[in-house]
Amino acid sequence: MDAIGYIILLMYFAVLIVIGLLCSRKQDSLSDFFLAGRSTPAWAAMAAVVATETSAVTFLAAPAKAFSPDGDFSFLQVVLGYIVARFILALFFLPRFFEREIVTIYEFVGLRFGQDAKRLSGIFFFVTRAMAAGVRHYAAALVLNVILGIDLTAAIIVTGLISLAYCYLGGISAVIWTEVVQLAVMMIGGLLALVYLYQLIPGGWGQIVETASAQGKWTLIHWDWSGAGQYSFFMGLLGGMCLCLASHGADQDLVQRLLSCRSLRSAQIAIVGSGFFVFLQFAFFLLIGVMLFVFYQGAVPEAINKSDQILPYFSVHNMHAVSAALVIAAVLSAALSSTASALNSLSSTSVNDFVLAMRKEPLSNKQIIRISRLFTIGWTVILIIIALIAGMFSESLLDTALSIPSYTYGSLLAAFLLGIFTPFRRARGMMIGMLAGVVGVLIISFLRFHWTWFVPVGAMTSIGIAYLSEWLFPSTSSKSNDS
Repeated sequence: MDAIGYIILLMYFAVLIVIGLLCSRKQDSLSDFFLAGRSTPAWAAMAAVVATETSAVTFLAAPAKAFSPDGDFSFLQVVLGYIVARFILALFFLPRFFEREIVTIYEFVGLRFGQDAKRLSGIFFFVTRAMAAGVRHYAAALVLNVILGIDLTAAIIVTGLISLAYCYLGGISAVIWTEVVQLAVMMIGGLLALVYLYQLIPGGWGQIVETASAQGKWTLIHWDWSGAGQYSFFMGLLGGMCLCLASHGADQDLVQRLLSCRSLRSAQIAIVGSGFFVFLQFAFFLLIGVMLFVFYQGAVPEAINKSDQILPYFSVHNMHAVSAALVIAAVLSAALSSTASALNSLSSTSVNDFVLAMRKEPLSNKQIIRISRLFTIGWTVILIIIALIAGMFSESLLDTALSIPSYTYGSLLAAFLLGIFTPFRRARGMMIGMLAGVVGVLIISFLRFHWTWFVPVGAMTSIGIAYLSEWLFPSTSSKSNDS
């Protein structure tokens, strides 16, 4: 990539910082910094959800998944589950969250089960979100490593500092409006990559269809009941549904965008609309992966270490400098979006559910904002450390990014399912169940079950053990603070 490409990237990063500076003028309270004053329109919230959910893992790992020798379109079985889950979230979860003006969804757990349960849920969220965001941060560094040839460690630190800059300044408002820009850049970058691939493949679309068909690349449905093989239809659908219920209903990172909406109706439109958008987006990037397979004839270029680097490698070596810069900016957009989003949600939970909840004397708005920004810096350091470790995983980025949060997602989801759909209100039983859910997932992971089993098994184990523990050791009083 020549000087023009680097200038475009620098201009893009400058735009993100400017957005952060503009949004920093309206940070007068906790609600402003973490919920954008509850003034986000539905379309912006939807764009922010899509940008956060997809991240660099989609831009890098989805094409790499289809590019791999056994890759195909079967991941869409999981994404179908995402759509089903979103209707459940819109109808049952969001109305409960909007009943009170909560800042984090773990306040809901506190109202149902008490403060100890709220803190345990917050700790589970810290582990889940930090690990997942660290992997996505590593994905961004892979891009810089390919296009600039700089050390991977330096790339991880640079991308972390860029995300920190605008998140520190403008809070969730800056995160949401930069994500709107980032989603547009992502789609432009993907379209450019597809156009160049189509033009460079001899024989055009006919050759793409013929070669991909011979390799089974168009396969969508797998009927696999082994538990350890390819994505299968029923477990893909169930696993995707449970994963989305957890990530969009029990994870502050994504729910925070919905809580910032102007009304419940806006939040419902945003969550349902994002499901269909994400399905089309995954199908689009899997198609790019198939076209990359045809272009490179299934062989990974010697210059790269992992197939996850195949799209940025193609962009740098086969596209015009300006177009390549836009594709690279698109990949970095996806990565920076998920990192900044994680920083804000981790900080909001730290401050609202731990610092403020444990203080006897109230803090001023200025003190709260200052503490929030300090936590943002602290979590940046932690994500950088996790990203440095993420390179040790040998499986694909897509599987790594989705499997890591799935270890605890089932337990988190169980707390909300119990709180929303059942009369169960015993904090002790719920907390024992959450811990048991993680143990259950660790067991099936050791038995080498596919990650799509993790969230359903974790949730069912948590709920079952919660009821069993209260049956064996009945409590004399309920811990609920809310009817």
